Amino acid sequence: MRTLLRFLPLLAGQAGLQQLERKPEPTSVTDASENVVQYSRVMATKLVLTYAAGIEIVHRARSEESSHSAVDLACGPGHYTLCLARYLGYKDLIGVDLSSPMVSLARQNAAQQGLSDTVSFQTADIVSMDQALPHSFDLVSFTGAAHHMADLQTVAQMLRQMDQLAKPSGLVMLMDLARLRTRRLTERYIRTLARDYIERGLVKFLDDFRASMYAVWTPKELRSAIPKQSARWWVHLVPRGLPTVQVVVGLPVGRDRLFARPSWGYDDHPLIRDWYPRWENQVSRGWARETLQDWKLMRLSLLTAGKHWIPPRS
Repeated sequence: MRTLLRFLPLLAGQAGLQQLERKPEPTSVTDASENVVQYSRVMATKLVLTYAAGIEIVHRARSEESSHSAVDLACGPGHYTLCLARYLGYKDLIGVDLSSPMVSLARQNAAQQGLSDTVSFQTADIVSMDQALPHSFDLVSFTGAAHHMADLQTVAQMLRQMDQLAKPSGLVMLMDLARLRTRRLTERYIRTLARDYIERGLVKFLDDFRASMYAVWTPKELRSAIPKQSARWWVHLVPRGLPTVQVVVGLPVGRDRLFARPSWGYDDHPLIRDWYPRWENQVSRGWARETLQDWKLMRLSLLTAGKHWIPPRS
């Protein structure tokens, strides 16, 4: 109930026409040393719930026979990439990022988790990969980074590239924040989450998060970038009420059903089960309980999200 009460005042502010214009980020690459280090510490903040959501969507949407190889674009310090290996069993993973410091840190994180033999990281421009590795992966993911793109034309190019990188039987998944309706609402939402970052000493990350909330695409904008000449069905998931995240899924060719299996139970999500004791030890029991309630609310918002279908080319 406490979680719901925190977000209820924000819901009313989202009703009405979009007023807040997009403000691109000062830089599209995070490579300042302190910003990189702080990004690596976000698994003890509420940002971890977006990784949990991304893992659950892939779990439900992927085909049983297509769960071996994956490429994670704009991987940052490798949090989501390593989650794919640890919780979904992908055995041949590549994380790609344009920031050399991020890639170095991702390799350290993989080594610390004993996943260096399963996951590799490389520095590359993610906008120009499709010619090198066409139709190579069971999963192509791109989380929390579409707003780094300069314009919607580049986002559309990224989605077309992801389509080409994935095997016909593979899955494409983009997940990002969504721009809220007004500046006032955006600042209230940022303040709602700021406590985590301030208490963990992640002030630089909070600054980056604030810039991201103004740079992200509205659902209408992002939907316009989804490929129209693809062999896949595409689905755009947008939570109702307060759409702070949005997800684009490109389905295996020939399939027109979004999910292949049910969700995990609220308390059965492998990431939540794994991290809950750590949150209790590293942060506090109260924060761990609050985060579990936040997860239940976020999961419900995705389960009941609006679904916009884009059909394959005729």
